[in-house]
Amino acid sequence: MLTFPTGHQPRYQNFSIKAISDETIREGCERAPYGASDQGKVALIRAVTNAGVTDIDVGSGITEPAFVRSVLDDKYLVGRIPEAATFSFNLTLKTWEPLIEQLARELPREYLSEIYVSIGMIEIDSQHRLFERVAERLRSIGVGKLRSSLLNAFSITVDEDKYDHLNRQIERCRQQGISLIRINDSVGTLVPDSTAVLAANLVHDNPDTTFYLHGHNDRGIGTANSLTSVFHGFQMIEGGVAGVGNRAGLAEIESIAAIFEDNNIGVEAADLDIEKLGEAARLSESVFLTAPSPYRAISGFLVQNENAGIVNVPDYLGVARPVDYFLNRIGLFPTYIRQILAERGMDPRVLADDAFVEDVYERLAAHMDRLFERKRSEFDVLAANIEDFYRDIVRLDEVQHFALEALRDREFTPRLSDVHADLVDEAAVA
Repeated sequence: MLTFPTGHQPRYQNFSIKAISDETIREGCERAPYGASDQGKVALIRAVTNAGVTDIDVGSGITEPAFVRSVLDDKYLVGRIPEAATFSFNLTLKTWEPLIEQLARELPREYLSEIYVSIGMIEIDSQHRLFERVAERLRSIGVGKLRSSLLNAFSITVDEDKYDHLNRQIERCRQQGISLIRINDSVGTLVPDSTAVLAANLVHDNPDTTFYLHGHNDRGIGTANSLTSVFHGFQMIEGGVAGVGNRAGLAEIESIAAIFEDNNIGVEAADLDIEKLGEAARLSESVFLTAPSPYRAISGFLVQNENAGIVNVPDYLGVARPVDYFLNRIGLFPTYIRQILAERGMDPRVLADDAFVEDVYERLAAHMDRLFERKRSEFDVLAANIEDFYRDIVRLDEVQHFALEALRDREFTPRLSDVHADLVDEAAVA
């Protein structure tokens, strides 16, 4: 099992990293069951970059190079995207041919020289040096900057064999002049302890390489893993606003930004604006047609609400923060009714009347009980509507459905006798 390098020291406060890499657009589009409009995606890029996140992964699909062109036009021709923003396009060695063709067709060489192209699945057809040939092909069309994304199915620990295998991939990247590498926790099975050991060793053994972690949230610890990676030496961090990403999502950038602020961790590329990141997170829900999350950390639209009628621990500890108070049945106490009314300037002589305070208590209690019953019914309808909203996701069976539909609409349809003859011939060969 891999252990920390000799003399390794973590860092938790008062340091800087190079940049934050944002996966909201790419993985948001991959996860969105009904897609997203280009207009909405560009608006989301503006929101994220104006909040201080400058390294943006913009796509991986066959139609996305045209979208990349519109994004770069928005930056260079219109000026609505900050000058510091950089963009990366993803391809794998399973999808490279049509994507390179589209990149060459849609983007002028001036734009190709400005974007990164990230190459994934670099082990495919390694005996014929496919990775190296694709890198050369990208350079031949004018792509000026390459990075690589290394896929991994980690377990709870990182063994030395898997680590050595990872370093062999890094060396292949190095030979291509690639010094910016994303380490993928592809199925979200890393834990912070193994992330720490992995990050410390990679940085120690590859001082010429900039690493960042693609921390999936399948086990609910994507943000913890991503933070751990920079605590132990990684020079960039990655995630999505609202934690947007495939399956359970990725690290939440707005949560990362809040922790950075608390611990004086800087980002050299640009200053982060937590409030604007929260706005971008809520915008992502609209762009990708995702049911809004009211209690998501930092950016949930109800996350700053506190129950005023119970012993509120942050208030008790004197923690200053913006809070919107509410009352519910469990927090309803006569003593808090008296306190709330006193703070709003009601005559102390009225508040000294216990029967009056009890009357207010009973009226509020009856109102809350009626409200609960109404909201109970409304919630059942809302929950059913949300489930129904996602019921139309296109499943793989529909590929066959539309293939059959296309066959029926073709001008030439094989006669049944021809099909029967083909089946007989196949049987004879078998």
